[in-house]
Amino acid sequence: MPAASITADLPGLADERDARWLVTDYEVGDVVVHSAHIVHAALDNADPNGTMRLSTDIRYQRLSEPIDWRWQEHWNYDDGL
Repeated sequence: MPAASITADLPGLADERDARWLVTDYEVGDVVVHSAHIVHAALDNADPNGTMRLSTDIRYQRLSEPIDWRWQEHWNYDDGL
C-alpha cells in the first residue's frame, strides 16, 4: 500500500463501494473545494511541458472549537478520520 493512501487500486475501490470517480479537464485557475470527508485522489503530475500542479490543504474552524488532534499528524490508516 502506498504511503498515505487508502488503496492503490482506485477502480477496485469504486467497484467495492458501488461508486464512481468523477473527473474533468482542469484548466489554469480552476479551484476545487470539498469537504474533508470526501475521499479524493489525483494522478501523478506528468505534464510533458513540465507544468506544475499546486495543491494545498486549508482548513477553517470556529475559534471557540477545540483543535481536532487528528489533523495535527500525517494521515495514517488508524487515525479515525
